[in-house]
Amino acid sequence: MICTDVGFDAGKQIDGRKRFITVDLLGLVLRVLVTLASVPERAGAKVNVHVLAGLSDER
Repeated sequence: MICTDVGFDAGKQIDGRKRFITVDLLGLVLRVLVTLASVPERAGAKVNVHVLAGLSDER
């Protein structure tokens, strides 16, 4: 899915997107989640972990 939405992170003073990458012990990528920059790190990490644990329907 391609999205042109961008956000603004007031704390870091940046525009754009944030990337949440989950890797295994060997460094192999398990999941990549791209969100608006305005999404807090805590919220993005929760979504990423819940999807990996199978607690969410999001893919």
